[in-house]
Amino acid sequence: MRIAVVDDEKVFRQAIVDQITSLYGRENVSCFLFSDGNELVRSFDNGFQLDAIFLDIEMKELDGMSTAKLVRKYSKDIPIIFTTSHTEMALEGYEVDAFRFLAKPVDGRKLRQTLVDLEKKLKVEEKIVLRKDGEELIFPVADLIYAEAANNTVRFVFSKKAVEQRMRFSEAMSLIDDLTDGFLKIHRSYYIHLAHVVKMGSAEVVMDNDETLPIARGMAAEAKKKLLEYVRRNGR
Repeated sequence: MRIAVVDDEKVFRQAIVDQITSLYGRENVSCFLFSDGNELVRSFDNGFQLDAIFLDIEMKELDGMSTAKLVRKYSKDIPIIFTTSHTEMALEGYEVDAFRFLAKPVDGRKLRQTLVDLEKKLKVEEKIVLRKDGEELIFPVADLIYAEAANNTVRFVFSKKAVEQRMRFSEAMSLIDDLTDGFLKIHRSYYIHLAHVVKMGSAEVVMDNDETLPIARGMAAEAKKKLLEYVRRNGR
């Protein structure tokens, strides 16, 4: 992940960075430090890309709320985690779609949970890129209901449309697995997204697009076990 930490006090800025890198290791996360909101906004002007922002509210030059409003002009979706000594300002954070508020000094346990939730959010918003008629089509992985093998093609079924690709089924599964861990093979021809399962029996599964798919003989028990594990882990 690429994370910006914005705080006009060096001690707080460095404390958050140290906590993040101790949890993830420097090889898995890159932290970029900014001493005020103007610096962060200028980085967006220059095309700088980030996955999330830890943003102090009480800064002298450009305060956190004002900074967040400017950031939203560049990105509607980037998660903003406010750090503040005044948690009563949380309601104002709804105006800029704040992801989380953390009281200063930041508690390590709460920071860890915030990072776990942040990873889940970023994972859900991963995109899958497919090609059709010479054009690239981009879909959220969250919208992919299942992939179906048919001869030398794979049919990717999304919430609103289906796209066929000429590729091996094993390649399709690898493509999906690189983006998310929420899929399960239930049949030699079906790779389903557990988030879209409505009901699972011993021989078939009902997806939330009202399609019923077969479960291969002997795979039902393992499929049910994986579904329960997924529900416990993800809360649905």
